[in-house]
Amino acid sequence: MSLHKYLLIIIVAFSGTVHAQKNIDQVLRKYKNDGGVMNLNFTGEVLNMLNENKSKLKSTIDVVDVLIFENKNDINASDKIKIKDVLSRDKFDLMIDIKNKTQNVKLYALEDGAFLNKIYAHVNSPEMNAYFVLSGKIIFEELAKLGMDFQNSNGLKILDKVKK
Repeated sequence: MSLHKYLLIIIVAFSGTVHAQKNIDQVLRKYKNDGGVMNLNFTGEVLNMLNENKSKLKSTIDVVDVLIFENKNDINASDKIKIKDVLSRDKFDLMIDIKNKTQNVKLYALEDGAFLNKIYAHVNSPEMNAYFVLSGKIIFEELAKLGMDFQNSNGLKILDKVKK
């Protein structure tokens, strides 16, 4: 086999692998129109709506995407594996892992210097499974001011705001 054919095979195989890789948004996208699933998507200046204290924030959020599965419905097992693979592949850091009587919360983030540029959270409670994906330049400590205090029992306070 010539060197050119060998290189061509490697390039084609590698490009197929790159195109097959998904991100979390792509894995969750297929559920957005399913029955029993509420999809909330905000782009642009969402901070004004979310900022509880109307205080000056250093964070900027470009996109908030939330999927809420009611009545204990959830994504399928293979998609859970895909998300776990993406979190590992993209080197998301586990920031919060809390289990209590009312909910189980896992929050992962990609850090870029002083900011988190992508946050993925899964909140499981008896009433629902909620998946959050936030993109922007986010300061972890400001999440509570935005109604996303996942370390306390009011981690889903953001949902009360957006349902109104």
